[in-house]
Amino acid sequence: MLSHILLKKIQTSHDRWETPILWMYLDSEGYVTVGCGSMLPDAASAKAVSFFHEKSLSPATTDEIEAAWKKLRLGSKKQKESPNKQKLSALSYKNETDLRITIGTSSTLRDKHIKADHQQLKLIYPNFDTFPENAKIALFDMIYNLGPGRYKTSKQRANGIRQYVLMNRAINKEDWKAAAANCFRNGIQIARNNMTAQLFKSCIVKKADRSKRVMTA
Repeated sequence: MLSHILLKKIQTSHDRWETPILWMYLDSEGYVTVGCGSMLPDAASAKAVSFFHEKSLSPATTDEIEAAWKKLRLGSKKQKESPNKQKLSALSYKNETDLRITIGTSSTLRDKHIKADHQQLKLIYPNFDTFPENAKIALFDMIYNLGPGRYKTSKQRANGIRQYVLMNRAINKEDWKAAAANCFRNGIQIARNNMTAQLFKSCIVKKADRSKRVMTA
């Protein structure tokens, strides 16, 4: 269970980097997405979202939502395989359909995303709930951006936050200096990477401070 104060900090962090997009679009990996980076992996997940028509403001039917999702999904392979400079931006998809969501719906999707991410983080890092607050904020930012992903198998490469083997090993040892050195992500703003590294670095406890804590415990 996240405290109200920590949840607000996580929401603020996400809102800083994830601008709400009120229409469906393809992200850089070709996934249908909406709001603050909320992925819609299939038509059923899209139909669970409250879309409306921008011009008439009337609610969209599930058939209309499914049709819009399927139309967008046709371009997934091309978007994923295009070089970064040639990938279409979220704005490019604005006129693909007139279906929209509200800011409120976007925030609700974001919060559901955060709740699901919390469960994944506790699986990846068994001691997650005892980590320093800034480490939690950093990891929530990373998993929101990358997804939980999967571990490497004999047939598949690791992806998502699980592909950061050195960082994850360091985090589970609570070696925040090593975590900061191995948290760099490709394809995001330099400032966002710097923020994550700084959040980890802020968790480093000097030996003298650690000794004081032990003595006063």
